[in-house]
Amino acid sequence: MRGGDPGRPARHRTVGHLPGEVFCALGAIVADRWPGAGGDRYRSTAAPAGRGAGGGTDPGHQSHRRGRGHRPVHWRACGDAGCFGDPDRSWRAPGGGIGVRRWWHPVACLRQPPADAAVSRCVPEIVLITDANQLEAAAALWQRRPALALDTEFMRTDTFHPRLALVQLSDGEQVWLVDPLAIADLAPLARVLQDPTVTKVLHSCSEDLEVLQHALGCRPAPLYDTQVAAAMTGQGFSLGYGALVQRLLGIELTKQETRSDWLQRPLSAAQLAYAAADVQHLFSLYLRLVALADRSGRGAWIAEEMDQILAQAGEEIPPAEQFRRIKGGGRLGPADLAVLRELAAWRELEARRRDRPRGRIVNDAELLALVAARPRNRAALAAVDGLRPRVVRTCGDALLAALERGAAVPEGARPEAIAQGPPPRAERDLIRACRDWLGERAQQLAIAPEVLARRAHLEQLARSWSAGQPALPEALARGWRRTAVGGDLLEFVRGWPAEVA
Repeated sequence: MRGGDPGRPARHRTVGHLPGEVFCALGAIVADRWPGAGGDRYRSTAAPAGRGAGGGTDPGHQSHRRGRGHRPVHWRACGDAGCFGDPDRSWRAPGGGIGVRRWWHPVACLRQPPADAAVSRCVPEIVLITDANQLEAAAALWQRRPALALDTEFMRTDTFHPRLALVQLSDGEQVWLVDPLAIADLAPLARVLQDPTVTKVLHSCSEDLEVLQHALGCRPAPLYDTQVAAAMTGQGFSLGYGALVQRLLGIELTKQETRSDWLQRPLSAAQLAYAAADVQHLFSLYLRLVALADRSGRGAWIAEEMDQILAQAGEEIPPAEQFRRIKGGGRLGPADLAVLRELAAWRELEARRRDRPRGRIVNDAELLALVAARPRNRAALAAVDGLRPRVVRTCGDALLAALERGAAVPEGARPEAIAQGPPPRAERDLIRACRDWLGERAQQLAIAPEVLARRAHLEQLARSWSAGQPALPEALARGWRRTAVGGDLLEFVRGWPAEVA
């Protein structure tokens, strides 16, 4: 894998408009998909209601995780004095907004453009930022916007932490591509991400939050995840970016450049065009979803869910709990689990320290082999079946020390056995009945049932029923889920006949 070299300024373009080859790449894509699009810039491309219902999945871990295309699109949204899709009228609302009002919550209280607002296929204005001074100036502009579409490109092939390679932002009219390999101080960008007056719009944001936290030391807030908003407005659960763009905007995206080397410099014209189109589509999705949420009354629910996403993003699994993620640990008893816990905790800390994937340090199969063999010296360690010689050579002393610590854990401090296998039949029957109940409620609410409750929540609820004291899991006992399903679901479970067991 090639990495970017910030020490070669000659290979980085200075701040300003991108060269003609990028616009040629964008223009060729537009012309290929929509012949004559340039002469009909504001023709609506809204898809039929049921179109593009398929879901997208992660293409892989090497670079960005979502299949994206190059086709640029933007909406013109305005306030009371303007109109939608009119190139001769200002797109900004009175007071400098973008068709939104900055009320008490930047996500829940948005004034929406109509669902049939025109979608433009014109090529957006693109600026590549490789200079600290221009980043500062751009950040000042971004902080005057009520919302920004945000995306990242990153690589994660042989590192523990993802490596940020590009940051894309758009306000619907202009696209900025920030090169983090060329700018030593990204503090202006971090300031924008933390600005409470600017809503940051992302799609399937978990990996973006992780890479931005590692690179900038902060997460974007307030947040609007279009994948979550789509599920909460009846568009489908866990829709991939391409599927959602096709469903709501009527645009079919390609998956070119998803696995390209984003750390190489200079980036190709195709990569720049791909990255620019990403956030331009994203801003259009945002406007459409906010309009749908406004009509369905889901704005407050979505705002609450976004806050919860941010709160959960800050919750890391402690090193001492990493052993629960190891496949095969459910077969071990408490004494062996105590040893596995020490080994997994050491591996987690070592992987972070060396910035290497966990499996490059010691893989899961090797950890389980060590638990089974319990070697006490180097010779016995080298004889463990399946343990790579390199691991013995580089990590031998640390592994022996972790094994010794695990063996010394007193009985009362050992972990309980990890539950495995399906729940008892009576609980499975109740879980199935709860899922049917949730399906009916989801249909009434026009929301994806998976958003209302996860299987883990239902299993927890079934266990409490089996113990004779039905109780809602925390996730269902608070917030909008309590209002939507929690109380009624609990009453349903309480009324579930014991003889069914």
